[in-house]
Amino acid sequence: MSSSTSYRLSGIALLSGSILSVVYYVTQAFSSDTDVKALTSPLFLISSIIGFIGGLLVLLGLPGVYTRQAKQAGILGLLGFLSLAYVTLMSCVLIPFTSITIQSFLAGSTNPAIQALATSAPPAMDPFFFLSLVTQILGSLLFVIATLRARIFPRWPSWLLIATLVAAFLSFLPFFPHALGNLAPVLTYIALAGFGYFLLASGSSTTAQSTPVSVGVEARS
Repeated sequence: MSSSTSYRLSGIALLSGSILSVVYYVTQAFSSDTDVKALTSPLFLISSIIGFIGGLLVLLGLPGVYTRQAKQAGILGLLGFLSLAYVTLMSCVLIPFTSITIQSFLAGSTNPAIQALATSAPPAMDPFFFLSLVTQILGSLLFVIATLRARIFPRWPSWLLIATLVAAFLSFLPFFPHALGNLAPVLTYIALAGFGYFLLASGSSTTAQSTPVSVGVEARS
């Protein structure tokens, strides 16, 4: 498989996965994970399936972002890529998968004690959620610094990732609107969609530039 083809496939996966992830977080804003009825609603189930598929596609597309700028980004780019992959795995793959399987099953029980388990995360998961939060902050900073230094991708997705950190900080403030609680992840996946679009476009332009060369060689032969 040529590099241009792999970049196009990565771009398609990242772009489509980011769009589905945005849809997931927007629809999640209209449902509550502390309400048993909401956990068994079709909206919550469909939203979780969309988020799960979107998260998998983003994970498939992220390596293309790293390899496209690996030489220029260096170790910072690698650390940033691994951090974003971990955050995506936790927030947009494992959580939707748990919602589809475990939460829906517990919420559908007629036993109030079992239903209560569906509306609260196990305490054993707290360290992983905390690690995911720290990784998102540090990883985004490392990724942005490496990407801006590499000068391979457009600058606006990187600056949008910085804006997600501001939005994440504001979401913890008491006056921040609850309806905008998912603003940070929405901005994150809009930024990743920008990287995916660039991969798709650059892969297509690489193919277009290489075609006349191959045609000329065949003509001379």
